[in-house]
Amino acid sequence: MYDAVIIGAGPAGLAAAYAAKQAGLDYVVVERQCIVHTIYQFPTGLIFYSTPELISLGDVPMIVQGLKPTREEALNYYLKFVESQGLKVNTYEEVTSISGEDGDFEIRSVSQREGAQCYRTRKVILATGAFDSANRIGVPGEELPKVFHYFKEGHPYFDRDVLVVGGKSSAVETALTLYRAGARVTMSYRRGAFRGIKYWVLPDLENRIAEGSITAIMDSRLKEIRQTEVVLEVAGEERVIPNDFVFCMTGHGPDVPFLSGTGVEVQPEDNVPVHDPDTFESNVPGIYIIGVITAGNVSSDIFIENSRLHGPKVVEHILAQNGVS
Repeated sequence: MYDAVIIGAGPAGLAAAYAAKQAGLDYVVVERQCIVHTIYQFPTGLIFYSTPELISLGDVPMIVQGLKPTREEALNYYLKFVESQGLKVNTYEEVTSISGEDGDFEIRSVSQREGAQCYRTRKVILATGAFDSANRIGVPGEELPKVFHYFKEGHPYFDRDVLVVGGKSSAVETALTLYRAGARVTMSYRRGAFRGIKYWVLPDLENRIAEGSITAIMDSRLKEIRQTEVVLEVAGEERVIPNDFVFCMTGHGPDVPFLSGTGVEVQPEDNVPVHDPDTFESNVPGIYIIGVITAGNVSSDIFIENSRLHGPKVVEHILAQNGVS
């Protein structure tokens, strides 16, 4: 019987594990991919906006070469954090069900190495993130192998016709990186103007559009993806353009079916799981929600800087319930 099973090994989950260990709780972290898988999915060479102090965990400093950490430095830091602190993390193990009640939950999972697993635990901490479930557009052809919902790097797309769908920071940065890698880039955005873009990125995009290096088709909607072309709807008319690859940078959200399967209620308008903002306990007693998943559809409200503080608060609540201050 564990005191807590933490599902998800992102920064929030690791911070919770560290706090649990410091408090003397018997815990384990179960992660269906690699450690900090979301950060692994970030584009190669990405530089964080945050300083090292704001995304480090516990009392372990993050050492970087520049003023801001890169994706690669962050990946190395979190791996070293797990190793140096001796955290118990089971990777490549996917949770399939959570049942039971506060004080006695049963968690079933499938491990890549050991096969079917079963845990009993007093508390469950969900830190599953919201980047593994991409918001699909729902158009014919979206299942083609040339369509992606994540972007890693621009090198493979040199001299190719690439469509980037979306108009927020991730879409804009994807378009700029593809352009610099030699791709012929077209952007399709359903609005008439770009919004919510990092202030230092917008001028770069506007200059590339003005000089004709990137084509931006505003007030447009992707209607169909074909093998060698895409169909856009612009001002009520269809426009067919040549295409080799499509990046649908239309955002991500939590795994709602998984949450609902645990009994956690999710607000339909924004996919925010019902939870106490002070203790992070969900509507299901004994099940806690931490990390970016607390914001539902991915937004700028929750990020590593503040979500790393969620786990310690949960551990405090668990200890308080046990009469430990």
